[in-house]
Amino acid sequence: MLPGRPEGLPDEKQAPRDPRWALSLFYAAGFGHLGIVMPFMAPWIRDRGYSATLIGLLLALPPLFKILAPWTWGAWADRTGRRRPMLVVALTISSAALAAASRAPGPVALFALMALYGFTRAPMLPFAEATTLEQAERHGFAYGPIRLWGSMAFIAGAGLFGLYGVSLGVDAAPLAGAAMLLAAAGIAWVALPEPVSNHDVVEKPALDAPVGRAGVARFLAACALMQASHGAYYTFYSIRLQELGYGSGTIGALWALAVICEVLLLVKMDSIVERFGNRPVLRLTLVLAAARWLLIGSVVDLPWLIAGQVLHAATYAAFHVPAVRVVYRHFGSTARARGQAIYSGMTFGLGMFVGTLVAGRAADTIGLPLLFQLSALPALAAIPLLGRSRARQS
Repeated sequence: MLPGRPEGLPDEKQAPRDPRWALSLFYAAGFGHLGIVMPFMAPWIRDRGYSATLIGLLLALPPLFKILAPWTWGAWADRTGRRRPMLVVALTISSAALAAASRAPGPVALFALMALYGFTRAPMLPFAEATTLEQAERHGFAYGPIRLWGSMAFIAGAGLFGLYGVSLGVDAAPLAGAAMLLAAAGIAWVALPEPVSNHDVVEKPALDAPVGRAGVARFLAACALMQASHGAYYTFYSIRLQELGYGSGTIGALWALAVICEVLLLVKMDSIVERFGNRPVLRLTLVLAAARWLLIGSVVDLPWLIAGQVLHAATYAAFHVPAVRVVYRHFGSTARARGQAIYSGMTFGLGMFVGTLVAGRAADTIGLPLLFQLSALPALAAIPLLGRSRARQS
């Protein structure tokens, strides 16, 4: 304990005065990994001779483990108050599993390695969100400008890999993704702060209370449906572009463009939701998501495909920022990692798992254009689940 420091607060090594640089670097490494994996893992799997159904099944494994794994990771972290060592171990194992997948001798081994990768990657986002929101509240900085570094790294990963990845060899996508995960583990070990709250002096709230409330359950269902509508996009967008005759450079550039638009909006999202409220913004994003999937499924010319990618700013940034703010308000200080884990599990876990699995089963049957058009339905179905806004910030 430092002399003169109030009892019950973490020391300066655990809670640096300005943690923004560490949080920004962690987001950059984590989302740099996603910038490589999301656009290029599906083509990599197809190049190994696997069907669309198996592609959907393999890419559904990481979101499947986000359904249950974050509850385990998050509960353990909230109970011990030590997120950082757990995150380092998880991401190191995840990196090794993804690297090993590049040498998997067959579908069974690839299935097992993708499962391990998904389980151990699961705590990356919820732990980062909980830590960033805690530190933002404590130090008075905005969430959006921290999160945008992840988006910028996604842009760099997708763009650079699209231009140069093919020359690195057929297994470059999983190996490059594994390297970025290992970098995220190193940053977490060296620099990420531990939770702000003191678990010895703060009363722990009941976790089931907020989840069991009907309004919270409906909200989480709406988040799951929104992400389910993205299943075809995250699984088959690159393959659709290949079928339209576009090369890897254009594919990477279109993925990067989507996240550039996301970054530009992230800078302003905190002030936007402060002005208009969380739920009104969320309702608008669901309408725009439906419009985006209808557009991508209907057009073949590059200018219209560009327009569809511009709408990513609405379907991700404008949805995610108010969503994590709503979740943050519903969980007390000692359950925030679990709260974000529940949100992540329902949204990027259950929603993405169902959307990806259904997309994989349907792609060979109905074709990619109709698959994208039908993706508008779950986004529209989520609108009434958000309920009415009872306050300006609700």
